[in-house]
Amino acid sequence: MNDNPKPAPRAHALDRLLGGLSALPVALIVVLTFADVLGRYVFSSPLRGSVELIEYAMALVIFTALPLVTRSRGHVSVSLIDGLVRGTAKRFKLVLCDALSALALGLMTWRLWVQGTEDLEAGTSTIVLGLPQAPLSFALAAFAGISVLVVLMLIAATLRQAGEAA
Repeated sequence: MNDNPKPAPRAHALDRLLGGLSALPVALIVVLTFADVLGRYVFSSPLRGSVELIEYAMALVIFTALPLVTRSRGHVSVSLIDGLVRGTAKRFKLVLCDALSALALGLMTWRLWVQGTEDLEAGTSTIVLGLPQAPLSFALAAFAGISVLVVLMLIAATLRQAGEAA
């Protein structure tokens, strides 16, 4: 049973956009893996750099889906006290958990941005294809930042519902 407040309906466009963005790297992983296996076993010539591209795509899958998981409050959680709290205490717990999520996501956003800056300054790139790593770090930071905004919107919605219930 999910007692969480429902997200605003206007956010469905964001869900579709982020869902589509999440599907692209998954499709890339499937195509690259197929081509690499086919090349490796049929032609004895694996696809050069496929591992690096798949690694980038895996990171993008996780971080493009992060705002969606955050919005649906789908993160792993332990519900030891859910049955013990009701009403205001339950809303307080929800806001507290969301605030902790915002803090953790904010720290992740900051560290990814710092990593991107360091990668940019150092010119860090992948070994085989020489892909720059800074753009990936900045993209991951952006998706983590979107997740922070999403969780702040959830907090606002919970507080707004609490005000309407009072």
